[in-house]
Amino acid sequence: MTKRKFLVIDDEADICEMTKLLLERSGHEVTCTTDSRSASRLLKEQAFDAVITDMLMPDKDGLEVMADLRHHHPGVRIIASSGGGRVSSDSYLHIARKSGAHALLSKPYTLQELLACVEEAFRPAATAAPAAKPAA
Repeated sequence: MTKRKFLVIDDEADICEMTKLLLERSGHEVTCTTDSRSASRLLKEQAFDAVITDMLMPDKDGLEVMADLRHHHPGVRIIASSGGGRVSSDSYLHIARKSGAHALLSKPYTLQELLACVEEAFRPAATAAPAAKPAA
């Protein structure tokens, strides 16, 4: 597996730490944050190969994070994660897929599920929403 640099955004600190531990044990470099303001700052300061973002967070939801990533960091792979909320996690993840997520991760997840999701996000066929056409 190729070593990659991840940013994990989840308002639950224990989920951030668990994900960080699992990815680091697999040889990846991981930075975690529990709020989108910190995530925006980190994305300006560092280059990441992928972002794993929770879909339901109090300050900015995953769809907003994904929109910002597609606009400001179009090369970053997006993995959307959800444990559900008012509706099932599948509903949130379906919306995330339609909004350009490269891979979906339903909580709770195992190491094998996380790593399979990472591989899916980096497969050449995993494409996000179409990029804007260059101006003529």
